[in-house]
Amino acid sequence: MKTYPTALAAAVLAALLAAPLAASAAPTLGLDPTGTGNYTTYADLWTNVTDTGLATGFIPGITVGGGPGSAAPYLTELRSQMVVGTMSNSNIPAIVTPAGLNSTFEISKVVRFQELVDAQTANTVHFGLPATQSAAMDVDAAHAGVQNVAIYLDNITDGSKAVPGNGGNTVRCYGEGVTSAGCGAGGDGDGILIMSGHLIFNDASFASSGAVGTGSFDSRFMIDYVDNNYLDVVTGSVFIDKFTGTTNVPSFFTPTMMWDGSTPTTVPFLKVDSSQSFASIPEPATLALIGLGFAGLALGTRRKVQF
Repeated sequence: MKTYPTALAAAVLAALLAAPLAASAAPTLGLDPTGTGNYTTYADLWTNVTDTGLATGFIPGITVGGGPGSAAPYLTELRSQMVVGTMSNSNIPAIVTPAGLNSTFEISKVVRFQELVDAQTANTVHFGLPATQSAAMDVDAAHAGVQNVAIYLDNITDGSKAVPGNGGNTVRCYGEGVTSAGCGAGGDGDGILIMSGHLIFNDASFASSGAVGTGSFDSRFMIDYVDNNYLDVVTGSVFIDKFTGTTNVPSFFTPTMMWDGSTPTTVPFLKVDSSQSFASIPEPATLALIGLGFAGLALGTRRKVQF
């Protein structure tokens, strides 16, 4: 009884961190494709062009979390690369896709992170969040920590437009600079890094029926780096990445190869449809005050019990 308020405090803090993300679409994200900090478009949802995803390390046919004789949880890796197709703002509501998107410039997202298989049967699997991420999952070497998502803006008037899902080397130049072999000559190589962040939440499930499988994925990233010349967003906000996937890759994904050149064999190769939204969580100082308040509540209750 004496420890109940402390448990309540922990539960409420956890709820503050988790629940608002699904319910809140704020803050909306301002975009200036010219890089001058004059934001012309505000959106709270980005919808991506259909693309591919690749899961490696998955072991089909085993049982995990099923009691005696089942295998222990194990790590897999998920990679994907998207190009933003449309933007919308639920506060209006309206489609607010900026002029020039995918004709004069494009916005691309690269994701790489480890997932923990914590439950699996012959035709279902559940993925959670491992305690840490390998350094190999870092997609932004320019900033400290393992960044699992990176957003690029590319001037595509030089012919450097990405064609995700349709073969190796289609987006190889991102972040490498204009002098790299095969990159465009528009002054940005094949993309300027405008945002990156690290994974803080993952919940995914997948079910198969014969050769066909479908799944849903919910990943969330804390934004660690923002180029304010291009994006109006506060670091410490949360980038919510939700997508559905199917393993019956349609014929227009030919050759069946990932954007980075990886060719799937027996690992799941996914056709992916996805969207991103943006949310906010309380600042660390606010969380600290809430924690102190609950600590005081716990102390006060304990004293009442003692007297």
